Formats: sequence, structure tokens, C-alpha cells
Amino acid sequence: MTQPFLIILAKQINIFYTLFRIGKQKGCQMAQLTKGMYGNYLYPKAGPFGLYSGQMRGGKTRLTKNSGWYHKLGEKLGFGDLNVADFRRISRGLKKDEFFIVLSETDSKWRFLSSINGMPKVKPPAEAPGVDYVAEHAMYVIARNQLYYVDHYGDLMSKKILKLRSLSFKVLNTNAVKVLIATGVLV
Repeated sequence: MTQPFLIILAKQINIFYTLFRIGKQKGCQMAQLTKGMYGNYLYPKAGPFGLYSGQMRGGKTRLTKNSGWYHKLGEKLGFGDLNVADFRRISRGLKKDEFFIVLSETDSKWRFLSSINGMPKVKPPAEAPGVDYVAEHAMYVIARNQLYYVDHYGDLMSKKILKLRSLSFKVLNTNAVKVLIATGVLV
């Protein structure tokens, strides 16, 4: 190993340690979810609930891979893997009227890419696709002390509660998600 490589490695370790330390301090504070609060792939920022953009989680407790995170106004907060502990911290720390909405990697990234003359280009709405888009494509909705699983195909609607990796989710269809996000209550 060369000395410059070790310096770069040490800087990366210091960055991730700082993100981890700040994240632990902010882990369960009340949050105000704002667009871009977790930074992006090149410049991740530690934010509430110990999360940062591009985070990786492994093991049997991982629930999402490269998911996009949005708030109830349909603006992107960040992206990355989420595990059971993340879901619990988010649910405990949200304000009463906040929703942390989780979309798949496909729906939060790949659907917004296009190509112009062979060069990839991100379509403008990627960072703020809006309430309707987010509600239509949500995988999970996290509210204060409540978790929701979105059943897009009607396969699980007979179940009121879905047990998944030690968590309990209320099962909703897309229409119920739209009502929940718009009004804050289920009909």
C-alpha cells in the first residue's frame, strides 16, 4: 500500500465515523423532514434517526436496498438501505404530523433517468416528484409509532397486520395511502 492510499482511507474512515457519531446523537430527536436533508451520494449528510444518503445495511434485518426516502409533500429526503432498527428509530422520532415514505430504487431513481445523445440525464422531478407519485409508488409509510406496508396488488389486503422481520405493519392499498398522506388519518 502506498502512503497516499492510506491517507485517503484514513479520511474516509474519519468521515464515516463522524457521520455515525452525529447520527447517534440525533438518532431519536424530533425531526422536521426537509428536502435533501440527508445529502446525496457524493456528499452524504448525517441527519435525524442516524441516517445518511447512500448508507448500506446488511444481514437479515435489512428491509430495503437503495430505497428513496420522501416526506408527505413528495420531496426526496435521501436514499439508502433501511433495516429494522432504522424503521423503529424513524417511527419513534417522527413528529405527529410527519410521514417518512419509502419507495423502491426503481421508483425513486431509475424511472427518472433518460438518455440524451447517449449521455444519462436525470429528469427534473427526481428530487420532488410530488405527492401523487410518492403515494402511488410507496412501499412503506412510516408514521409516529405506526408502520404501514403498501399492498399494490391486493394480495395481502385480507391481512390487517403483516409481520415482517420482527416488525408489525398495517396493510394499506394505494388509495388508503393517498388518503393517509393527504389527511393524516385512515378512513
